[in-house]
Amino acid sequence: MDKIARVLELVLPVLATLALGYFSKRKKLIGAPVIDGIKTLVMSFMLPALLLGTFYKTTFGTERLLITVTMYLCCTIGLAFGFLVLRLSPKGEPSLPFFTSGFEAGMMGYGLYAMLFSSAETHYFASIDLGQAIFIFTLYIILLNKRTGLSTNDAFKSMLRSPVFLAIASGLLLSVTGLGAMFSGSMLSAPVESMLSYIGAPTGILMIFVVGYQIVIDPTRMKSAFLVTFLRTAIMAVLCIVFLYLLNIFTTVEKPLFWATLLIFSLPAPFIIPMFADDAKEEGFIATTLSIGTLLSIGFFIVISVLQ
Repeated sequence: MDKIARVLELVLPVLATLALGYFSKRKKLIGAPVIDGIKTLVMSFMLPALLLGTFYKTTFGTERLLITVTMYLCCTIGLAFGFLVLRLSPKGEPSLPFFTSGFEAGMMGYGLYAMLFSSAETHYFASIDLGQAIFIFTLYIILLNKRTGLSTNDAFKSMLRSPVFLAIASGLLLSVTGLGAMFSGSMLSAPVESMLSYIGAPTGILMIFVVGYQIVIDPTRMKSAFLVTFLRTAIMAVLCIVFLYLLNIFTTVEKPLFWATLLIFSLPAPFIIPMFADDAKEEGFIATTLSIGTLLSIGFFIVISVLQ
């Protein structure tokens, strides 16, 4: 009974928040501009505060570097496999490769992981996310921008202006220079960490609400969406096994790190893909595929909640 109560404690808030977001759209209680404002608020202030607070006091030795590099390689392999499948299936969806790589860690991952473990253990998830975040902000976003005709130079400049990228870069700089450790031991560390934690605290609930609001099912695109979701799930399962195997070679996989790995590989593809759709037809396919992937991810989260 205690285990059931624990699972319900983790799962019900997520399902209820998703439902609130979904019915807020169905009942027209909240308009799209409000949702855009919430996303801007989270991605500009709340998530950067959470990431900065996590990265600046995290020690990045050889072990963390290997985790980062391995994750980047896994994401690159997934993307390459997607392009290979598209080449073998010329009539396939043009956006297919972007569904076989990358994870929506920012809008979903951190919020879900925080429900499984304490904020003090967020660095486990962040250490894995770092490799895929670098991948998203480099190769992934450059290839997406090429679909819209944006040059690599402009895409790079856009990346440098991103609050999330700046928060990660600043945190890493403070960490590797030792300034983060020095500050962490000072009298100012407690109030600053409290401030960052307070600002970042609403990230999970707000973004899960947004995810619920954005769930879209286009009946005409269901077949393609399910096929791509199945392909992504199969690829992520293989990459997850490879990632854990490599992790076991060069480090001890502690419980929070193990579940962080399973969680991140179960997340849907990045929610930025719809911004690069060529037309309304492709936009419907992307929205439907992301929605199915999101619901599947919540299903995996429930399983993880039961097992961990």
